[in-house]
Amino acid sequence: MTNRRCCDGVDGDHHGRQARADGRGALVSALVDPEQIEAIAERLPQPRMTERDMLDLLLDRYSYQRAGTFADRWVRAEHVRNGMGYNATRIVDFIAADKYPGVPYGSSLALHGHEVKVSRSDWLVELRDPEKSEAFKRYMHHWWLVIPDASIVKKGELPAGWGLLVASNGKLRARVRAPRLDPEPLPLDMTICLMSAAQKTAHHEHLHRDAPNAFVGTWDPKCGFCGVPAPCPAHQPRALAGGRTDA
Repeated sequence: MTNRRCCDGVDGDHHGRQARADGRGALVSALVDPEQIEAIAERLPQPRMTERDMLDLLLDRYSYQRAGTFADRWVRAEHVRNGMGYNATRIVDFIAADKYPGVPYGSSLALHGHEVKVSRSDWLVELRDPEKSEAFKRYMHHWWLVIPDASIVKKGELPAGWGLLVASNGKLRARVRAPRLDPEPLPLDMTICLMSAAQKTAHHEHLHRDAPNAFVGTWDPKCGFCGVPAPCPAHQPRALAGGRTDA
């Protein structure tokens, strides 16, 4: 009889504690708005993004495969030099060439240049040396600053003629649209440097992300880069490792 009363007392105490805990949880849920929790979470320090992280976001932003084709709207090039050999004095982080011709033909073709800055100090160095960006900007139809956090650039600091791309939830969002500029013709040596950088970027792109799938002629997925059945061992290694065909 003594043991049963003792156990009953223990069980009663446990249930009492549980009820009080449930009550406190319900009270907290009633008092705290989920949107407030999300807003607080966004203000907490996030893992610092690297230049490689930002370049990967640029690769994603400038990828668009026309339905039913292998045609990619964009040509992507990382780390483009402004000259060959020892004549190179500047490097731009990323250039995207828009192949969509527009109407009339050729009116929408454009080169988008990008400077990536992952910290406030990097950006201040850029502001102190405007000639660095001008070495490429003068030949671009659009010029963008790309940053992981909007706080890197203070109000009034963005130069005229620049657009601003900010990382948000795994994508780049245009905080300021880059206006279309009237660029000078791209010199031949820089054209060759751009071609070389695009070739290297395409060769290494599968190291950073899988090629998209393309559906050409049938509903059977094919590698968007080379056209073999998906998952492609050369361009879709992650999907192949996971046994997926939805790259």
